Amino acid sequence: MIEVREVVTDQEWQEYMSIRNVVFVQEQNVSEEDEIDAYEKESTHFIATLDGQPAGTGRFRLKKGFIKFERVATLKKFRGKGIASAIMDLMEKRAKMKHSDYLPAMHAQIDAVSLYAKRGWTPLGAVFDESGIDHQLMVLLPKNTSHLKCLKDPDTPQAVREFLLKFQK
Repeated sequence: MIEVREVVTDQEWQEYMSIRNVVFVQEQNVSEEDEIDAYEKESTHFIATLDGQPAGTGRFRLKKGFIKFERVATLKKFRGKGIASAIMDLMEKRAKMKHSDYLPAMHAQIDAVSLYAKRGWTPLGAVFDESGIDHQLMVLLPKNTSHLKCLKDPDTPQAVREFLLKFQK
């Protein structure tokens, strides 16, 4: 059984960071300096377990008018079992419940764009490099866009602004 919860204990934090190290640093060759960043304390972190074994991670944080989804990772032996989807389910639900005036956004690795697109996320703009890996900006459109903080922020990327303006009522 998959269980996803917010990281609260020291043990959960250690397991969470271990998964990120294995997936991002060891498998994908992301530098530790890029992987462990200045946003650890301000982010809300989630860990997934499968039958009690630590299996995946995710986090989000507020960034201007956005709630940025990051560090979604699943250990290799647990891939294809719905771990990332379960993490995203809880993160999306929590973001909608607590931060509905922020637009959900992420820099998705190109290999994962189709996973997020199936969940309703929309790719925007050009592909770009982040830590040596191709990424795509993606957003999750809420039912009502008129209240979003990012629409009032002049630093919101033009591709996001144009996309949202199509849906304003």
